[in-house]
Amino acid sequence: MRCVILGGGGFLGRHIGRAMAGEGAEVWSVDRSLLAATVAPWLAGEVQADCFDLSAWWDMVGGADVIVHLASSTVPATASEDPIGDVQANLVGTLRLLHDLRGKAARPRLLFASSGGAVYGRPVSVPLSEEHLTMPMGAYGATKLAIEHHLRIEEAQYGLPIRILRLSNPYGEWQQPHGVQGVIAVFAHRALHSTPVDVWGDGSVVRDFVYAADVGRAFVAAARHQGESRIFNVGGGLGTSVNDILVTLERLLGRTVERRVFPARSFDPPVNVLDIRRAQDELKWKPEMAFGEGVAKAVDWLRTVA
Repeated sequence: MRCVILGGGGFLGRHIGRAMAGEGAEVWSVDRSLLAATVAPWLAGEVQADCFDLSAWWDMVGGADVIVHLASSTVPATASEDPIGDVQANLVGTLRLLHDLRGKAARPRLLFASSGGAVYGRPVSVPLSEEHLTMPMGAYGATKLAIEHHLRIEEAQYGLPIRILRLSNPYGEWQQPHGVQGVIAVFAHRALHSTPVDVWGDGSVVRDFVYAADVGRAFVAAARHQGESRIFNVGGGLGTSVNDILVTLERLLGRTVERRVFPARSFDPPVNVLDIRRAQDELKWKPEMAFGEGVAKAVDWLRTVA
């Protein structure tokens, strides 16, 4: 099986690539930047190209049996700042990719990394199942959901096999701590450097966190899945509060983590946890890494980051 990861040089791309290679796949990365061989020894090769420009990489990789679509130029904050740019880059880019794939004799399976928080919006019930109302509260989730719909249409009209994985909040090694996403990486890096972390409200907000290597195994399972379902929640299946994260870090570091407390934000749902029973039943997948152990691994890696 030849697996091409669009965005293979990123945090999740590395974990998914390693998992795919570990199961015998020939793994290629297509990304805007190249990885050193010492960083990703599991790669059969990589192409520096626009992920959405099929002509720039298809022949170079020799075609694909599975395409993992991680390519995105935005995060929730930047998508809200520039929703037109988000749609032009990510939705229109995906549509270009789908259109060009129609001309290929081979029909690769496309696995899309969607968002298990952003597409649902404010929870009506918790945990959120795949049947929960999808009512995004921001541009990022709206674009992810629009891509999901176009993938569904593509399969129905043109026979492109798809699977959509709605991810909760992945964390782990290789997650960069300097952006606006990835609370565990941000908190851990600041704590390691004795810099205060920002807490909005009383720290009781609960989210679902999943170790990135477990996400990698979920993509392997989705690549092989033969059932009828097309959408799967992939998360830790348990709620972890901001206070829980801080307590875990304090236990690992052996000291108090300094906080800067700000008023709670009205757009933050108090609880967001995914129902992962469909993935457990149909993909035969479940998260294996305990939260504390996963955070310890992330902290160890972050010690190497300036």
